[in-house]
Amino acid sequence: MATTNTSRRRSLLLLAAMLLVVVLAPALIRPPQIPEPFDQSAIDQFKSTEPELVFLGNSLLDNRIVPELFTELTGKPTVSLAIDGTAPGIWYLQLTNILAAARIPPETVFVFFHDDLITRPISFTGVKDQSLVESLTHTYKSGYGIVQQKSESIGERIRSAFLTLYPIADSTRRRSSSPVSSLGAQIAGIANDDIASSTENLFSFVNKREQAEIIQQPKFHGTFDSRIDNSFLPSMIQLANTLNIDLVIVRVAARPNTNGTPNEPKVLAEYTSDLANYLDAKNVRYVDMTGHIKEGAIDAAMYYDGYHLKYRFRNSYTEFFAEWLLANTNTDEQAEEDRP
Repeated sequence: MATTNTSRRRSLLLLAAMLLVVVLAPALIRPPQIPEPFDQSAIDQFKSTEPELVFLGNSLLDNRIVPELFTELTGKPTVSLAIDGTAPGIWYLQLTNILAAARIPPETVFVFFHDDLITRPISFTGVKDQSLVESLTHTYKSGYGIVQQKSESIGERIRSAFLTLYPIADSTRRRSSSPVSSLGAQIAGIANDDIASSTENLFSFVNKREQAEIIQQPKFHGTFDSRIDNSFLPSMIQLANTLNIDLVIVRVAARPNTNGTPNEPKVLAEYTSDLANYLDAKNVRYVDMTGHIKEGAIDAAMYYDGYHLKYRFRNSYTEFFAEWLLANTNTDEQAEEDRP
């Protein structure tokens, strides 16, 4: 029996030693990782467009808004900085290090999000891309790094350590298979030809799919009051005020229920109400597209999953949103003229 225990102990020690070699060896032999330099070309290109309207968001924005069409409909130069898989951390970096550097800041910035993402202190909804963060980070004085660190769980820290040793596991090349808008794509480092081909390949497939019986359900990560202080939203509002930018927060609606009613749990509805009250107190416009589902302007047939719209409805959604903007802008201007 003693011999068996000794052999088992030796086997465990050998296994532990092998794991240490596998984990630590790459750190010893790999070349030092040089941080991605700040991408000044992103600022230069943005300055050259001099847009009046700017959209920030991820793929949910990209399959809803066509910036070129929005320009035609509103008469205002429009740019989308949508990058697939991004979250508020990246949008804040775009706002503080690209939009703020423009000769003439845009008139209005729309931020598209789903569920409670706007108050989640994260930079990506999926695979992290540190090179994108670095290329958009001009300075850490903003406190961006501090907020990001607060958001990391123990599991995320372990994963980050693993990716430090094995950076190929988080390769930025994964982005090349996802569609993003042209200017956002250039910031992400994707060629325009790659965008066009990948977009067509993706949407030609998904538009042929039948609606899945089980779709993604709305996500909820905690009450509004428990999330707001640790989020990027207060900093985004403060910066927009400093730049005299009209910030508009837009919550896209999840795919409606089969009977046409909004797919929104009670806890998420309460969160949305608290968010609306908070933004109203900050004089920030808030658009909840769930209300347009109730009106029948958006229905389940437009979706190919729980959140994304079918590619062929991009123009329709863009026209719908442009009509809303023009109607509300005219109302706001008239209200200003009517003031004594």
